[in-house]
Amino acid sequence: MEAWESLLGDVESDLIDVEAVLADLDDLDTLRLRVEAAVADGSIDRRPVLQRCAGLLEPWSG
Repeated sequence: MEAWESLLGDVESDLIDVEAVLADLDDLDTLRLRVEAAVADGSIDRRPVLQRCAGLLEPWSG
């Protein structure tokens, strides 16, 4: 049962990231700041949505 709860927690976290990314698509600077904050606090390793965004934003980083 704990494994399922953990999996559901991971899925919920990923969906929250997706929702935030979609909300930030009209403001790439905000999205970039969200990715930078995840890198700074070390949570980027557990956040595949933000990892993908980081890879997509990289070519436009200044």
